[in-house]
Amino acid sequence: MNLADEKILVTGVTGFIGGRLALRLVSEKRAVVRGLARDPAKARSLAETGIEIVQGDMRDAASLRRAVEGCSVVIHAAAQVSSVPDRQTFVDSNVAGTENILRASEAAGVRRFVHLSSVAVFGLAAQGNVTDQAARAHSGDPYCDTKVDSEELVFRYHREGRVPATVLRPSSVYGPGSTHWTIIPLKRIKKGRMLLFDGGRGRLNYVYIDNLVDAILLAAEDERALGEAFIVNDGASTWREYFDAYARMAGKKKVPSIPLWAARFWVRYRNLRAVLRHEPYRIHPNGLGFLVSKAIFDQTHIERTLGHRSRVTLEEGLRRTESWCREVGLLNAEL
Repeated sequence: MNLADEKILVTGVTGFIGGRLALRLVSEKRAVVRGLARDPAKARSLAETGIEIVQGDMRDAASLRRAVEGCSVVIHAAAQVSSVPDRQTFVDSNVAGTENILRASEAAGVRRFVHLSSVAVFGLAAQGNVTDQAARAHSGDPYCDTKVDSEELVFRYHREGRVPATVLRPSSVYGPGSTHWTIIPLKRIKKGRMLLFDGGRGRLNYVYIDNLVDAILLAAEDERALGEAFIVNDGASTWREYFDAYARMAGKKKVPSIPLWAARFWVRYRNLRAVLRHEPYRIHPNGLGFLVSKAIFDQTHIERTLGHRSRVTLEEGLRRTESWCREVGLLNAEL
C-alpha cells in the first residue's frame, strides 16, 4: 500500500511513539494524518504541522467511531503504560480499548491495522534468545498481561477477516522525548536516585525511536506483514552500559548498584510504603526478574520478511539523544 494521500488514524498521538510517527507520516509519506488525543491541547504543536487532531478516548467507543470515519489505515499506538493503583485501568485501556478501536475499524472498512504491542508479551523475566515463535505468557504484571490479551484480540479480528492486521513488538524505546528510557532515568541519575541491581549485568533490549517508526511504516505498507507479529529490537546492552552512558551525559562517573538480595528487600519496602501512603506506583515482584534477565529479543523475522534494518546504532542514538537533552535543557538545568 502506498501511503501517500491515504487518511491514517494514529491513536495515542500525544505520546512519544505516536507523535514521532505522525510527523514522519506527513513529512516522508505525504499521508493525510488524523491523530487521536484525549487532550487535544497537548497536540497543539502537531496540529501546527497540518495533522488533524480529534478528541477521543479508548474507553469511549463513540469517539473512536468518529475518529476512524474515512480512514483507510489505523496505527494503534495508545496504551496504558504507567503504573496505576488498579489492574482494571489497564484492562479498560489496553484490552477493552483495543477491542473498541478494532470494532470501529471494522465498521469503517479499514484496510490496514497496525497494533503496537511489546516484547512484554513474553513475560517480565524472559530468558535466552526469544523469537516471535516463542510462547507468550501472563506474568501477573497488568501491563504485560493486557498486552498479551490485546494481541489476541487483534489476531482474532484478522483471522475472522474483519480487520487486516499486523502486530509489532518493540523492546524498550529510547531517544529524544522518551519518558521512561531517557527523561526519567536522566533526572534520577542527576539527583543521585538511580540504582542498578546485581552490578547491572542484566540485558536491556533497546530500539531507537526512528528505527521503530521505520518498522511501523513498513508494516503499514507491505502486504507481507498482514497476519504477522514482529519483534522490533536493535540489540541488547547491559543495564550498566546503557545507564552509565546517561551518567556520563550528566557528568557523573557511573550509576551505583546494589546486590540482588538488597534489591529484593528494597522492592518489599517500596511496595509496603506505597500501600501505606496510597501511592499509585507498585513494583511487581517479578520486576527484578526483568532487571536481571539475560534475554535477547531477536528481530530476524521482520528482517527476513520485510527487509527491515536498524539504521541508527546505539552509539548514534545516544548521541542524538544527548544533543536533544542539551537542546531542551535537561542537561543544563537543575532537576
